[in-house]
Amino acid sequence: MGVQALYDVLTHIWRGLSPLSNASQVLAWIGIALIAIVVLYYLMLGIVKLLKIFWRMNIKYLGPVLLMLGLILIVLAVIIPV
Repeated sequence: MGVQALYDVLTHIWRGLSPLSNASQVLAWIGIALIAIVVLYYLMLGIVKLLKIFWRMNIKYLGPVLLMLGLILIVLAVIIPV
């Protein structure tokens, strides 16, 4: 099931890329890919920093932080539609 979904997405992307004849369209796709790489890099960097902060946290702050995280996740679950 998951492989079929991945196949559908990849074929959709390939169909979108196949009629490329303009050099400007190719450069635009390369630019989009580079921006996506930079965004992913900074996202991963932020996650690593967050995990380091969480790992070095004093034990007396761990409870309130986990409580706030739980409340945020509950609020998000209520706000996001099904």
